[in-house]
Amino acid sequence: MPDTTSLLVFFAWLVGGFVSGVSGIGGAMVAVPVAATVIPMHELVPLSCIMNVVMDGCIALMHYRHCRVSAMWPMLAGSIPGALAGLYILTVLPGTVLQGAVGVLLLYYVYWQRTFRVRGPGRESWGFGGAAGFGAGLLGTAISFDGPPVGAYGLYAGWSPRVFLGTLGVFFVIRGTMTCLLQAGAGLYTEAVIDYAMYGIPATIIGTVCAFPVVRLINVGTFRRMLMGVIVLAGLVCLWRAVA
Repeated sequence: MPDTTSLLVFFAWLVGGFVSGVSGIGGAMVAVPVAATVIPMHELVPLSCIMNVVMDGCIALMHYRHCRVSAMWPMLAGSIPGALAGLYILTVLPGTVLQGAVGVLLLYYVYWQRTFRVRGPGRESWGFGGAAGFGAGLLGTAISFDGPPVGAYGLYAGWSPRVFLGTLGVFFVIRGTMTCLLQAGAGLYTEAVIDYAMYGIPATIIGTVCAFPVVRLINVGTFRRMLMGVIVLAGLVCLWRAVA
């Protein structure tokens, strides 16, 4: 029989997978703060990285034909040193600091979503792409939230929605797999993490797949506004737990 923590992991990533499948953002941002109420951050971050690869893999399968391969090379190049820096941060910082960082990033993400505007399409470049990849590698490995840096780059480059989903979906799968390998090499995948993943993986797949048939029936704009409210609340909870 699964215990309460395992059931919480299942339902947290069931909802997270659905959210990610519907809106393309926020899956881990919803699931991680919920799971953080019962799982230490040094176990939760590697667990979330596994779930992210599963989530992004489902999304990439739906949109991989639209992936802009040439745009991925600078992002992948930048993500390698970023992931190494993130792994160092994850292994040396205490859990309270990591949880506080999660809270700050969640609140900043909502601020960025509400204030970022693209004045006109920019150009893909190794400089901006590499910087975005570095940020994604660092944040993804340290606290499992790699979306904002490369999301901002995709908006700056003026990618269409399908190019955006296809390119970032494939990038996240490759980058996330690299992070998982680094974390495994550092001995972060404990027996507890693997046990939780056995509940989280099927939940993530179910949640993401269930989102595909209903995404056309939902007002995504309204849903994203509701999601922003949930993320704000989650960020405040993480900050409160970090300082309490």
